[in-house]
Amino acid sequence: AANIHIPFPKTWDGKWRMVIFDIPDRHKWAREGLREKLKRMGFYRLQESVFVFPYSCEEEMIFLTDLYGIGRYVRLIETDAISSERDLLEAFALRRT
Repeated sequence: AANIHIPFPKTWDGKWRMVIFDIPDRHKWAREGLREKLKRMGFYRLQESVFVFPYSCEEEMIFLTDLYGIGRYVRLIETDAISSERDLLEAFALRRT
């Protein structure tokens, strides 16, 4: 789990992947572990429990949520747009075409 890596495709498909979660305090260790893994994998922290990534990451998220046993508390959303996305585009060195 320490070496999870998401390959970056040559071109961006223009979609954002949002990982959102509300993990109970009794699973605080898993919540903190998930946050740390997301940061290490290069996700952008949009809010306390909302992380954004520009590339497909469903398999990696299934692996992590299964590893921590928190799948029921975590959602992966794929969207074409996020308002005021300039900071995200800059963080990932992307631009809209």
